[in-house]
Amino acid sequence: MKMMDKLTVWLASLLAGGRTADEKEQARIEYGLRIILEEGLKILVLILLFHGIHHERYFYFSLLILWSTRTFAGGMHVNGTWNCLLWTILLFLTTSVLAPRAPAVSTGAFSLTGTACFLITLAKAPVRSIQRPIKEPKKRMQYKITAALSVALWTTILLSLKSTPYANCGFATLLLQSILLLPVKKPKE
Repeated sequence: MKMMDKLTVWLASLLAGGRTADEKEQARIEYGLRIILEEGLKILVLILLFHGIHHERYFYFSLLILWSTRTFAGGMHVNGTWNCLLWTILLFLTTSVLAPRAPAVSTGAFSLTGTACFLITLAKAPVRSIQRPIKEPKKRMQYKITAALSVALWTTILLSLKSTPYANCGFATLLLQSILLLPVKKPKE
């Protein structure tokens, strides 16, 4: 058993405080704890890394955009905490280090990028996973609309920015998030 799994099982039993939870409830508690621990570790590593390389402002900006869209749109997942951390670091290096250094892009190109991201999100979101199924059609539609509106709002905000580095960072974040929706297939239930 992996270290994170052992820690999760131990914390879940500690939280249960001696009472016996049914198998389904225990699995939910362990899943929630695993997500909190893995995401907490990932965020801590990312914060330390981007503070260390002095790109924390772009990292936080990109993170804000990603959280407000990915929460409702979903996206591609990889197996394993370390694989996820590696891909997340690569994503944020692209959006927070490389993109801000790129030259200015025309408003028309950014408008086209924002429109493409909006259409991809509208077509593909929300991406469901086995751990987080969204079975109710009404709930799926709410997630889809919220994700698409988030992309539209960010596109509008980014188009109004006078800062090329922040606009590049923001559009790179929207574009990568949208691209990560494309290869995801519907999970088997």
